[in-house]
Amino acid sequence: MSDVNLQLVREFFELNLFYVLTHWQQDLTSMHAGLGDDRPRGAEAGQSLFVENMQPALTLFDAEFVLRGEDVRCIERAVVEVRAWHADRFYSSVVEANPVLTQFVSADSLSFARQLFGTPNFTTILVISELPASAEPRQRSVQLLQEMGIGHVLEFPALLRTMLNMLSAHGNYASPTLQTLRLLKRYGFIRRQQLEFSFPTEAVSPPSSPHVETVEEPAVREEPLWKDDEEEGV
Repeated sequence: MSDVNLQLVREFFELNLFYVLTHWQQDLTSMHAGLGDDRPRGAEAGQSLFVENMQPALTLFDAEFVLRGEDVRCIERAVVEVRAWHADRFYSSVVEANPVLTQFVSADSLSFARQLFGTPNFTTILVISELPASAEPRQRSVQLLQEMGIGHVLEFPALLRTMLNMLSAHGNYASPTLQTLRLLKRYGFIRRQQLEFSFPTEAVSPPSSPHVETVEEPAVREEPLWKDDEEEGV
């Protein structure tokens, strides 16, 4: 599974015209005999990619902390860590229980990246499964990851959605990974997603009509313009 995760992330950046170099890391927890592994079951070892944009955007902008797939095009170079634990959402409890998430932003790792890039001008991107869906837990996780010194987070759904949008259902790709995604799209197993809008989760009660106080005037009896002859005594 770890090879698939890494391959998808690699090809995502290559589709966006990045030059990609893979760097494998050894988790510190596995280097000490007798110490338990605090990662979720099935979590992979550290896998870092060093990516550099071959066609940087003419107009760069500051991307949000949680990247959309298309936002990577504004990034010139980055150290990318793949921690796609697909069985888990990255709640604050998961973030706090796994200090390995900060390994790729340690002083040694950043020093190595500076030597490799030949410049200190780069950012860091952590690729994860998903953040919590609810606003408050999501914000708490984002805050913790920012405090760890991570530059950006990229969720796997955003990564896959961008790749599928970039692939042609009628194209032909040398990569087995891209060809598999293309065939799923070609035969309708993956359909174009509808635009997502943020709607309130609870029904909004209609506003009450304004209450206007009025004074009811007594009814005025209208007299006829003429009277019957009998009433006149004729």
